[in-house]
Amino acid sequence: MYFIPVLFEMVILTIISFSNPGMLVNHTVLVACSMLFAMGMQNALVTSISNSIVRTTHLTGLFTDLGIEAGQLIFYRKPEQRKRLKSSIMLRLAIIGFFFLGCLVGGYGYFIFGISVLLLAVVSLGTGLVYDNLRYRVTTIKRKYMK
Repeated sequence: MYFIPVLFEMVILTIISFSNPGMLVNHTVLVACSMLFAMGMQNALVTSISNSIVRTTHLTGLFTDLGIEAGQLIFYRKPEQRKRLKSSIMLRLAIIGFFFLGCLVGGYGYFIFGISVLLLAVVSLGTGLVYDNLRYRVTTIKRKYMK
């Protein structure tokens, strides 16, 4: 279900990463629009997959939600509420942490490899597709034989 959008994003990033510097400089609007489209598609995909729990491009919203949930953690007393809140807080902290890690790796990678650093994102997306496909197949096989 998510294969085609992720593959399309991978194609966009791959084309840009293999573009020559002259094309990147002479067609900055096209490159920027392509990157923004890929980023928007990624955000829509993550939002869709997570049932709108995760919105990856809005750090201000993540920090706001994190603050609200940290405050709620002080006042909520029921164990199931606290467990759910702690899980949500950990998810938000992981997203924020990986966002900043990606900023550092991407910035340093660009310094070393230039625009080809986008291939790291392509490999990450491809790895995610392979993992998801394998997990789906294993789950299907388990269901088939556990009946």
